Amino acid sequence: MSAEARTPARVQRLDATLANQIAAGEVVERPASILKELLENSLDAQASRITVHLQAGGMDMLSVEDDGTGINPEDLPLALERHATSKVASWEDLQAIQTMGFRGEALPAIASVARLEILSRTRDSGQGARIAVHGGEQIRSEPAARAPGTTVRVADLFYNVPARRKFLRSPAAELSRIQKVLRQIALANFPVAFQLLQNDRSLVQFPAAHDSAACAARVAAVLGEGFMVNALYLEQSDRDLSLRGWLGLPTYNRARGDEQYFFVNGRPVRDPVLSHALRAAYQDVLFQDRHPLYVLYLDLPPDQVDVNVHPAKAEVRFRDGRAVHDFLFHTLRRIIAGQGAGLPQMTVPMQPNLHAVTASRDFSAATRAPLTYTPSIQQPLSSVGEAQTAAYWEQMVATGPATGAASLTAEAPLEAQEQTPFSPEYPLGQALTQIHARFIVAQNHEGMILVDQHAAHERILYEKMKKACQLDDKQQFAIPEYLHVTAAQLARFEENQEVLNAAGLDISIAGPGTLAIHGALRSLEPRSYAQLVAELLDAEKPWGQGDVEGDPVLAEMACRAAIKTSRRLSLEEMNSLLRQLEATPRFGQCNHGRPTVVQFSLADLDRLFLRGR
Repeated sequence: MSAEARTPARVQRLDATLANQIAAGEVVERPASILKELLENSLDAQASRITVHLQAGGMDMLSVEDDGTGINPEDLPLALERHATSKVASWEDLQAIQTMGFRGEALPAIASVARLEILSRTRDSGQGARIAVHGGEQIRSEPAARAPGTTVRVADLFYNVPARRKFLRSPAAELSRIQKVLRQIALANFPVAFQLLQNDRSLVQFPAAHDSAACAARVAAVLGEGFMVNALYLEQSDRDLSLRGWLGLPTYNRARGDEQYFFVNGRPVRDPVLSHALRAAYQDVLFQDRHPLYVLYLDLPPDQVDVNVHPAKAEVRFRDGRAVHDFLFHTLRRIIAGQGAGLPQMTVPMQPNLHAVTASRDFSAATRAPLTYTPSIQQPLSSVGEAQTAAYWEQMVATGPATGAASLTAEAPLEAQEQTPFSPEYPLGQALTQIHARFIVAQNHEGMILVDQHAAHERILYEKMKKACQLDDKQQFAIPEYLHVTAAQLARFEENQEVLNAAGLDISIAGPGTLAIHGALRSLEPRSYAQLVAELLDAEKPWGQGDVEGDPVLAEMACRAAIKTSRRLSLEEMNSLLRQLEATPRFGQCNHGRPTVVQFSLADLDRLFLRGR
């Protein structure tokens, strides 16, 4: 290694533009993060009305207009310098922050990676001023006309950092993130009116809320009317801690935790202390993998919480985290327990101790191999007629368990089971019974078959719905079915309306927060179309592209409409499932790739019991 290579680099001061671009990597992640910073500035300026304009989800243009106090013309250039702020002047101010912003990094960071223009006028000034900065370099500064307030316009985000621009998602995805930020800010600032427009089309509008009814209406606009019907309003305090807001009932829950809003001194935050307290409060009353809904506000003295933890100001630290945790946990647990006192309690019965199975568990690969049978087009169905089979499936998908059908019980005589005929034309044989209302046990000429009833029905429904889509076999409802949706669900519907239509779902917007379901595929008979659509709009995974545009949605619909584990079936229903499965293409796996059928040959069973040795 040469001497020059071993020479340490000299310490030098970074160029101001480069320093701002480094800060932008922490503050400016995407258009939604820019919106958050600009909205916080407007709120600190005591704005009562804020309007947001977008183009291409904020990537081409994002502007925020407010009627706040404005910025003095001589302060505009200083506002674009790093760590220049009017909100913090001393160490004492930093220890008790009462404003949304305080770092003085947002505007110079944004200006370093976009074309930024600020137009502002104070309330006691007769004229406003405009300043424009492109890529950190000031372009112009001039007087300008404006009503009191400030407009910040950000155009061509990351135009000078193309590598960062590539990491942005589609305009629709960026718009969804922007709407989420606006909903958070709107829920924390009821007296302020908000409006969001894209390409001069109004997407979201929240009127100012000055009374309890108007505040509740804003919460309903974000989380849906269903939440308000299934939520409790609470106000609790203990010494310096105060908690208020809306708490969703345990019975009203979601598959995702995206409708959980928690604010500390008006600031939306993420904190492990708060998250753990909330999970613990719902622990004994909420089904696993489900998430509650809530909008909660915690207020405490500013010197008891540190918001200077992360550049995005989304994390906090409490001076006494244990006291905050215990206050939240005991308050929420008491309220939840009081609401559930009259409900029946479900307990899991104790299972008797069973003798351990001593046979070897080193099963052969053939034992685990799924059955790979390809049905012939000419192959006849079972003696259970096709019309009778369809009737069984309409019954199975309908609400509640099947009634009146004979089921195989432990008391059934062995002769009845032995006399059950099966034919060579039935590759899956004849059903004998269920195991834990989850698996169907069947017998064919080769041995024993296990069928996962949910996975099998899922594949059957999926193939039927694909065929119905190809034939455009839809049904129109005489009376539409209506669904109240949250703001997030509505945004996801607008983003995927064409995909849902391709999957046979005829849905339209019937009003604020309401969807109307006008029709669906004839082969789909769910317990509730509204419930099915709500679950589709809550799905975490995105709908990718399949052979046909609607195929990913059809797969999701089939999974959610299929009979569930723990559903007890009659013997006729089990055989009906086997016959339909035999006539279904690719029936060996469900829509997610899991096996639906596993074959155990007589030789495999003999080996399990050491027969022939």
